[in-house]
Amino acid sequence: MTTTETVTVISIGLTFFVGVLNLIITFRNVRKTAFINSVTSSRIKYIKELRESISKFCGLVYSYNNRSSKLSDDETWKLHKEADNLKFLIRLYLNPEDEYWDNKIIGLIDQIMLKTDKNPTEDINSLITITQYLLKLEWEGAKRESEDGIISEVEKRKLYNKYVEKHKKST
Repeated sequence: MTTTETVTVISIGLTFFVGVLNLIITFRNVRKTAFINSVTSSRIKYIKELRESISKFCGLVYSYNNRSSKLSDDETWKLHKEADNLKFLIRLYLNPEDEYWDNKIIGLIDQIMLKTDKNPTEDINSLITITQYLLKLEWEGAKRESEDGIISEVEKRKLYNKYVEKHKKST
């Protein structure tokens, strides 16, 4: 084999190796990107659905409280049933092991349901406020993941603590 042939064979081998390596790296990046996009999309859907459920729940309880004396027993039962359904749906969106947000929201929802015949406005406002901070936290997490990829547990904890502090200052 001549020097030219040896160089050609080595060049073809290196080109093949670089091509395979490029294919592997591209495949990994595509899988990682697909995973991040899926998680981000799911978080955005979660934000939307939780927001809508909390909104419906608050509106329903507020309307019931303002009209309860004008409602028939059948209408009262239907509103309570719908509020109960939303209460349980919201609970299913939340993590019972969460250190701060989710258990407070669950507690506020339970408290509001106990006060449907009283004025639940203050508790509704508290529920809306804490939910706003939770949704902002989720949105920031989704944005960071879409920009930077999977964020570390340390970064998640920093973001979480940042919004806990902001919520505590607002109350």
